[in-house]
Amino acid sequence: MLRRNYASFDYLLLLAMIVLIIFGLIMIGSATRINVLDESIRFNRQLIFAVLGMILLLAAAFIDYHFIARFYVMIYLVCIALLVGALVYGYFNPHLGVSRWIFFGTQEMNIGIQPSEFTKIFMIIFLAKLIDKFGYAINDFRVLVFVGLSILLPFVLIAMQPSLSAAGIVLLISLAVLFVGNVGGKYVLIALAILLPIGSFFMYDIGRENPLLIHHILEPYQIDRIETLLNPDAATADARFQIERSIAAIGSGQLMGKGLYQGTITQNARLPEAETDFIIAIIGEEFGFVGLMAVLLLVLFIVGRCLVIAFNAPDMLGRLIVVGVAMKLAFQSFINVGVVTELLPTTGVPFPFLSYGGSSLWASMIGIGLVINVKMSKSKSMFE
Repeated sequence: MLRRNYASFDYLLLLAMIVLIIFGLIMIGSATRINVLDESIRFNRQLIFAVLGMILLLAAAFIDYHFIARFYVMIYLVCIALLVGALVYGYFNPHLGVSRWIFFGTQEMNIGIQPSEFTKIFMIIFLAKLIDKFGYAINDFRVLVFVGLSILLPFVLIAMQPSLSAAGIVLLISLAVLFVGNVGGKYVLIALAILLPIGSFFMYDIGRENPLLIHHILEPYQIDRIETLLNPDAATADARFQIERSIAAIGSGQLMGKGLYQGTITQNARLPEAETDFIIAIIGEEFGFVGLMAVLLLVLFIVGRCLVIAFNAPDMLGRLIVVGVAMKLAFQSFINVGVVTELLPTTGVPFPFLSYGGSSLWASMIGIGLVINVKMSKSKSMFE
């Protein structure tokens, strides 16, 4: 049994998140050249997203996470329904090119949700409750097969959108939760024995002049992005345009940056969609190495604080939820920075709390709410 200690509300964690959101709003304003063209639509939308996100955060923080997790089956079914809905919506709206969003409203004024972003949080809750429910029986082979299939279904649905980056993050988060959930080491070794050869063949096949399987699995643009990373000299100018602009923006900021609204690449619109997946490049240009390090250290603080809360969690359910949220923020941050610095192939992964987009922001804020929720829960003593 647990009791609530509202005095343990983590204001420091909340403050760190708010600082990132406010800085993200400033950067979105700069990326959309709000000072030059008065293009404030995305800035205003992100502000509304942040306000609504605070409501979601507080709900996630004050509704006991045990009560939320009680509906883990329904949460999983809603998750699958949203992912299928995105595929169906994309099928009937082929002009979108991909099936990652579900839009509501009129053509002039609409709002879209990205189910894959919410899947990251839904799967954390679902797996945490599943592992907590089965306890040590989680290592039963039949149970692990069920858990594996439960992870595989959303992974496949997201990959079909196609969004391999989001699918990969869901898989990484799930594996992290399973690892902390005391899954036996032999199963980890079995998974590695399967995944490593597949990954090795993947890299071998994509480097062949006539691939054997990869062109049946990935879209042509996805193959081009990987080949651009592996062999940049052979890539076309169009294929390297965005990443070259990103690196140029970060490099030109040097130590202290050029100053807010002073980024030549930003203010001349030379980096497409900079306010979404490449917002780190804008920070690098306008605030330099110091600004980038400040952002990354703040994210590191948030992730580290989450891990401390997980270590002190009153039960396994709370520990797994917090670890899942910490890994979600860590993986997304790492992949986003890897993309904008050309360490990883170009892919659409938003930076937590900074990038434009309601779904990503809401999912991350709900995650922080759940972490605060666990922090406020304490075990009752035998005398209470």
